[in-house]
Amino acid sequence: MGMRSKLLALLQAFIIATCIIQSIQTLPKTNASIFDTNPIIDWVTADDASKSMKTLAIIEISDMRVRDIKRRLVREHGYGADEIAKMIDKKELVNALSYEEHRAEQKEKERKKRVALRRSIIVALICVIFAMFRPLVVHAWEVLLVNVEVYTDKKKYEFSRIKEFRSPKAAFGLLLTIAVNALQFWLSASVLLSWVMKSKFFFPVPHIPIRPAALIATASGNNGGAGALGNYGLNVGPMVISWLFRFVNGRLELFMGKALAAAHKAQNKVNRKQRKAEQKEQEKKDAAVAKEERKAARKARRAERAERESRKKAEEASGTSKDDSGVENATGEQTDTDLPSGSTKFNVNASAVGSEKEDASSITSKQTVAEEIGAMDELD
Repeated sequence: MGMRSKLLALLQAFIIATCIIQSIQTLPKTNASIFDTNPIIDWVTADDASKSMKTLAIIEISDMRVRDIKRRLVREHGYGADEIAKMIDKKELVNALSYEEHRAEQKEKERKKRVALRRSIIVALICVIFAMFRPLVVHAWEVLLVNVEVYTDKKKYEFSRIKEFRSPKAAFGLLLTIAVNALQFWLSASVLLSWVMKSKFFFPVPHIPIRPAALIATASGNNGGAGALGNYGLNVGPMVISWLFRFVNGRLELFMGKALAAAHKAQNKVNRKQRKAEQKEQEKKDAAVAKEERKAARKARRAERAERESRKKAEEASGTSKDDSGVENATGEQTDTDLPSGSTKFNVNASAVGSEKEDASSITSKQTVAEEIGAMDELD
């Protein structure tokens, strides 16, 4: 809101400064402005600005030749040949031209006074209207700012989407829509300003009049015509051109939408292909990693199995050596001591039973190891 208030204050200052400058400046030159054909400006300039001329002083007239004085009297002041012929002496010609120049100068001064008064009236009316309708002007200015902001945001969003999808067709359509919108604004401004002024810079609108009085007279069968009311009509040329611009703008927006949709679809297709390719590459990498992990696990199991087998073999070898030493000790004691036959048999049978138990436990451990190895192989 701060920026809008500053812009509004700047606009008000510009309008007031323009009014003051217009009230104190010199008379506008003919055919130098777009307002020359406006009836209000013609009334302000008193309708005779083109007839103003540079007047001569008495000293300048005295230095002129006789034929130059006669030529000026005839061309500028409308003297006839008979009136010039009556003036024989140069002094009479000088007095006549001085009188005419003085009267022309007085007329020019009166005209300037009227122009200054009328200009002051116009400026006062503009200031009063501006002061009375200031809320309406403020509201119109805010509406204009909002519309401009909405339009710029819309075009920025469209441009961002075109840049995102990289669609040349949509970019061309956006340029065409901007051109059509500019023509619409030119047409609207020309129609609004045509109520108060005329200019060659207005939009070239075709003249398509519709005369209601003539239509009514024709429908009622009046052969005499509609009379004076038949000359009045409504020009529908601006309406036709405005409708045509809206139709073209709608078609261009539809074309942009289709182009953006096609570009979005193509971009999604490319993205899907890229995602599939990336997914396949990731799956290959995962499979390779899983394969390496399985190989490493298999090697570890094999190493563990070999270590376990070596440990079992060492335990079996140590158990066999213990059994052999126990048997030798038992036989040695039998030969060295004179024991009864029953006791000798008992010792031999005990050693035999112990060796059988150790053999059974070793067989059971071997079967357990074999089962574990088979289960690991099945897992591999």
